[in-house]
Amino acid sequence: MRFVPFIPVVLAMAVGSASAQTAAPKPQETVTVLGQRPTSREMVETVIRQFVEQHAALDRKSGLIVREGKTGLCAVTMGLPDAFDSFVTARVTDAAKSVGAPVQEPGRCSANVEILFTDDPQTLVTELSDKTHGIILGFHFAHEKGSIIHVWRPIQAWYITGTRGDPHTQNSQVDPDGSTSGVHSKLRIDAAYGQSPNTGTGSHIRPRMGSEIANALIVVDLSKVGGQEIGPIADYAAMLALSQPQTLDGCNAMPSILDLMSSSCARDKPKALTESDMAYLKALYAADITTSGALGQENVANGMDRNLGTQKP
Repeated sequence: MRFVPFIPVVLAMAVGSASAQTAAPKPQETVTVLGQRPTSREMVETVIRQFVEQHAALDRKSGLIVREGKTGLCAVTMGLPDAFDSFVTARVTDAAKSVGAPVQEPGRCSANVEILFTDDPQTLVTELSDKTHGIILGFHFAHEKGSIIHVWRPIQAWYITGTRGDPHTQNSQVDPDGSTSGVHSKLRIDAAYGQSPNTGTGSHIRPRMGSEIANALIVVDLSKVGGQEIGPIADYAAMLALSQPQTLDGCNAMPSILDLMSSSCARDKPKALTESDMAYLKALYAADITTSGALGQENVANGMDRNLGTQKP
């Protein structure tokens, strides 16, 4: 299924009819890294694993963790003055590079991460859904249109996911980083109907499948975030672009940029991606997640543990 090439055109049309007229906040260049390190090994095992579970949803089609694929992140931002659009795109791209995610050069690639600022998000999402026949909102749209199309968060994301590799042939190989080679290495977009991919059960027989984010649509409601600093909002978008969260309302013991919009976190809001976020994202893009979902989460948690320096040599 080919969908990426026409998305920027559709976005330009939709954003043009629903873009915000309010002035954008002044970009903040300073990055503040926040974090707290657990001292108890028992707490580490509990807290880190909960953090990973909250930040890494298992794809409903494959049962695996998803992340940006081998093609590489290509971000575009619309709805703000040009300088601010460029700032957000650069911030998200830089965050991806810093955690080891594959990245394409902005402006010279087909967008697969769209960050849209608008003061009328519901109209925008409805128009995008109509013009793409729901494709832009992911395969869940076919079953759950009413809830999927509803915009209710200040910053909300929709994902198109896909599966790469084929477990039924020896002509396709999946490496620990999730990259594949061979005649069956093309990304297959997850569809609403049809058989789910056979991704294995985490046994000693290595599965040959990996799940990827093929497209992330991120919509920012300026009527709800207007007046806030652009830096934290850009970093929040970066987290949504690089990882599909299980929940946006959690409150782990370790702070996260997702606390910015969480309804259950009353502590001070972060100003940037936190130490915990960076440790998690670096682990996500280094870990073997082509095994079962549970073992994939465990691999990411172990990597996050090492990145935080909580493991003994």
